[in-house]
Amino acid sequence: MAGLKIGFIPSEGGHFYPEALTEVTRGEELGFDSVWMEEHHSVTNHYWPSPLTVLAGFATRTSRVTLGTDILVAPFYHPVRLAEDVTLLDVMSAGRAVLGIAIGYKPDEFALYGAELEKRGARFEEQLAVLRALWTQDRVSFKGRYYTVEGRLEPKPVTRPHPPVWIGGWGDLTLKRAATLADNWIPGPTADLARLIEGKRTFLGNRAAAGLTAPITEWPLTRDVIIADTDARARELAEEHIMVAYRREYAGGWRHPFIDSSIATDLDRLMEDRFIIGGPDECIPKIRRFVERYGMTHLICRLFFPGMPHAHIMRELELLAREVMPAFR
Repeated sequence: MAGLKIGFIPSEGGHFYPEALTEVTRGEELGFDSVWMEEHHSVTNHYWPSPLTVLAGFATRTSRVTLGTDILVAPFYHPVRLAEDVTLLDVMSAGRAVLGIAIGYKPDEFALYGAELEKRGARFEEQLAVLRALWTQDRVSFKGRYYTVEGRLEPKPVTRPHPPVWIGGWGDLTLKRAATLADNWIPGPTADLARLIEGKRTFLGNRAAAGLTAPITEWPLTRDVIIADTDARARELAEEHIMVAYRREYAGGWRHPFIDSSIATDLDRLMEDRFIIGGPDECIPKIRRFVERYGMTHLICRLFFPGMPHAHIMRELELLAREVMPAFR
C-alpha cells in the first residue's frame, strides 16, 4: 500500500475560482499530491472551458502539487498553441504539468467550435506528433493531412523530454493511441472496475504488441468521491449532487459512451464498483479495492458536482487528509 498518491478536482464552473483556489492551497497544505481540471463547454455552474488557464492560476499559489488536465479536449486546440500553453504551465509551475488529453464526444461542443466530430481521431494523431516534435526538436517541419507546421517552440518545457501526456477515453483505437503515442492512459470516473481491468489489459497488450518494454509505473484513476462525517450524510449528498450531474448531464443527452439513461438514475447501480461514497471507514476499503484489483497508484478524487457547497469540499479535504491518507501511506 505504500505511497498511494491522492489528488482532487476542486470546485469548477461559473465564477467559483476563489473557492477553487482556497481548496487547492488548503489541499497542498494538507499533503495532497495533485490537482486536476476538467474541460466542458457551455455548462452552467459546472465545468470551465479553459483548464490550462485555471491551472496556471493554481501554479502561482502552489509549489508542490502536480497540476494536470483531466481531460483537455484536443479537437478545440491548434497543436502549436497547445504545445506553447502546456509549456508555459510547465515553466510557471517549475515542471509540475501533466497533459491529460482526449478526443471528446459531445456534439454541442463540436458545434460551438465548428469542429468536425468525424476524423477527430486521425487529427488527434497528428496533433500528438506536432506536440512531441515541438517539445523535443530544435526546429519542426511537419506536413500532415490536417496540420502544416514550420518553425520552432520557444521556450522549451523545463520537464524533459516533455511534460507527461496521458490519453483519456475508451474504445480500441483510444487504448491503442494511449499505449503507443502517449506516456499513459487515464481512464475517467464513469467506468466500473470490470471495465477498468479490461481496459488496462488491452492497454498493456497494445504496448507489448508495439514492442514497448518500459514499465508503466503510475496507474492513475479518477473516481467520483463524496466523503462525509457519516455514511448516511455522504449518501444524502450523493443523491443531492452526483445524481444531478448524472441525470441532467450524462442521461440528459450528452451521449456518453456508456452511461445511458437507465443506469444514470439509480445511485446504487451507479455506485457499485464505481463511486467512493461514505464516511472515512466506508471509503477506505472502497479505495483499497481499486488499489488491489486494478493496481491504482494515483487516486484523483472528483469532489465537485452541481450545487456542491464549497464548505463541504473543504471538510472533505480534511477528512481525506486526516482519516483516509494515513491508511495508504
